[in-house]
Amino acid sequence: MADVRPSRGFSLVELLVALVFTMLLMTGMASVFKASLGTFYGSGEKLSSERRNRMSIDLIGEDLNNAGMYLADLATPPSVSSDVPPFRLVPNPSTISGVTQGADELYFYMDEPLPFEGTLSSSAASVKTAAELVASESAASASDYTYTVDCQESSYAKMVKVGQTFIFKDSWDSGYVSSVSASGSAVTVVAGTNSSASITGSGSLGIPSKAKHLTGSGVMFIKPAQLVKYSIQLLKLDPDPENRNPNGIPCLVRDQGAYSTSGFTADTTLRQIVSENVTGFRVYMSADSGRNWIGGSAYTTWAAIRAAIDSQLATVGRADYTTTQNSEHWFRSIPVIVRVDVTTRTANPRTEFSDSATPTLAYKEQTQSLVMVPRHFGLSMN
Repeated sequence: MADVRPSRGFSLVELLVALVFTMLLMTGMASVFKASLGTFYGSGEKLSSERRNRMSIDLIGEDLNNAGMYLADLATPPSVSSDVPPFRLVPNPSTISGVTQGADELYFYMDEPLPFEGTLSSSAASVKTAAELVASESAASASDYTYTVDCQESSYAKMVKVGQTFIFKDSWDSGYVSSVSASGSAVTVVAGTNSSASITGSGSLGIPSKAKHLTGSGVMFIKPAQLVKYSIQLLKLDPDPENRNPNGIPCLVRDQGAYSTSGFTADTTLRQIVSENVTGFRVYMSADSGRNWIGGSAYTTWAAIRAAIDSQLATVGRADYTTTQNSEHWFRSIPVIVRVDVTTRTANPRTEFSDSATPTLAYKEQTQSLVMVPRHFGLSMN
């Protein structure tokens, strides 16, 4: 007869020991997973912050190269007010929630060219010059200030609007667009008088001279007398269920509007949010090759900054430029260096970013700097 023995399983003690070891193993794996997940999200947020920072610096650099670009008249600067100068830095205008590194405001004037160049059509031949008007003993009519320009594409033709300025590149003669009609890629513009011609730099009236222009010559269209402003503003862009930013997220904003001697008014359709979660926007200037920087919390007014630049110029001892007080367009003759510091933070606070002994929720900040002499600084018009 076969020996039949009953099968045996694990005892209760063995099961408890195995369970304890399994729990310890799972706890360790959970800790490692949590740490890895935190590192993954933290690294992603830091990279995102750095990318936003770099994009901000690139855009500001390209924009600053247009500061002081006077296209309507290459020899005479536009008429501006000392209260609204064509380049101005307003240090520390106000305290903004969530901004830890300071917030300046930067303003600069420019003529903004449209992104294409047209060609003057053959109809220009029928436009009478001043000599032809005298010979015919007749006054100029609307047809003598009417020009047809081929913009190459219909989408470009639609960009031409009343209030812009067109420039003939054969003589850099400019005119104010008083009316415009588009047909396909061509636009027909009528030059007229402009009450703001001195501000836009397009002459005393804003109408072109009665010189003959060459058929096929290039024609530029520009938005004249644009004032650009960079500032940090609190904006409510994303849901905030934890109410971490009840006043909104600090964002670096680019505003633009037509220049006015009475002050700056932004065109809301042109607003650009350069970057979110910006906790610092500082602009510094130097006239001594960057050895000393003027700006930051030590200055409270634009007048104080200009006075400090004058002090640096006196120390440098250059005979060709000595002061910023002679003209509001002083920067077109003085090649000062501009430094822009942009500080961004991560989108969310995390304990991984805390520097305290007891970890708390904190943001990680990163600062990048741009140092440059804008293209039109030191490029005298005379």
